[in-house]
Amino acid sequence: MGIHYKQANIHWNYFLAIEKDFETLSRYIEFTESNNQVFSIELARLLMSATQEADVVLKQICQLVNPKGKAETINDYKEIIISNIPEFIGESIHIHRFGMSSMPWENWGGKSNPDWWQANNKIKHQRVTHFELANLKNTFNSIGGLLISILYYYNQILRNDRGERLSWKETTNVLKPSTALFRLQNDYYQEPGEWTSIEW
Repeated sequence: MGIHYKQANIHWNYFLAIEKDFETLSRYIEFTESNNQVFSIELARLLMSATQEADVVLKQICQLVNPKGKAETINDYKEIIISNIPEFIGESIHIHRFGMSSMPWENWGGKSNPDWWQANNKIKHQRVTHFELANLKNTFNSIGGLLISILYYYNQILRNDRGERLSWKETTNVLKPSTALFRLQNDYYQEPGEWTSIEW
């Protein structure tokens, strides 16, 4: 007997794997403000994994919203995304279990790139002198920044039977299983018992 497969949501599965590792880390590091600057090899691994995956996803978002645009660097992504989906930079992420929240892309509202993105580059190229940037704060924001990027990516590519982009509730409902820790704003999620016919 054979096995039947549907197309996997590979970016979503990658995010869930990173999130699971971050959740496991909460058993060893208390997720609290006084530990924002705690750093470790595991935090470095998660920060770098999340940032590199965000790079991949952002490039794809840019190709979807501006197929003729140049999308090779973080500065290219910033220009294309702010021009086409400006609400992206105002998205917030939350871990209600630990009372954590932030806006990972808010630096794009000014002249700089996100702190966690810059931290990743310094850890990648100058790890000995900048290893302390592999801390809880930067890792939390990098994973949150990845979540926002992935949801915007799937929201851009998913369509209903009429060819229309899905609502945020429909988009989060399609991406299964749900996140264990990270959430966006509450109105992006369906209430228990709320029905939808959209499937991946």
